Amino acid sequence: MKKKVLVLLVVAILAITPAMAARSTRGTSDDGAVGVGLNLGTNSGLALKFGMGKFDIFANVGFNILNGTGLGADVGLSYEVYDIDLGGAHHMPVTVGFMAPISFNWASSFSMHIAALAQAGLEYQIPDTGWLFYLRAGLGADFRIIGDSDKFVKFTGAGGIGAMYVF
Repeated sequence: MKKKVLVLLVVAILAITPAMAARSTRGTSDDGAVGVGLNLGTNSGLALKFGMGKFDIFANVGFNILNGTGLGADVGLSYEVYDIDLGGAHHMPVTVGFMAPISFNWASSFSMHIAALAQAGLEYQIPDTGWLFYLRAGLGADFRIIGDSDKFVKFTGAGGIGAMYVF
């Protein structure tokens, strides 16, 4: 229930953001920038980000603690659609994109799932430092590859909040 409320809250915030946002060409990360940090969420562990201007590639690898005992990884693409100007050098890019989580669970029996999710996020990098904070959430379809479940496809969501240092 808590995950549903969090997802609805993020969707509501992102729905009203365009009214407050201003278009920018800054992008979420500079071309060639690399970020390393900690992701807490559907899978909790190492967070990586590769800056490509308005496009970014991100990946998370860690423990899949919210969906049972297991390991998880996701890779995705995000694209900046708006940049909320907070004044001065402060800005908060709003992103949308695609996320593909893979999970290996062994809580009661072994299972493997691959999902395809549409995702949205917010980012904030402290000016003149490399510290970046983000919130990312996605909804989509989960495909059971291996496991005992009677459902091959089901509705799912994933997300995370994290901090990283961008080089």
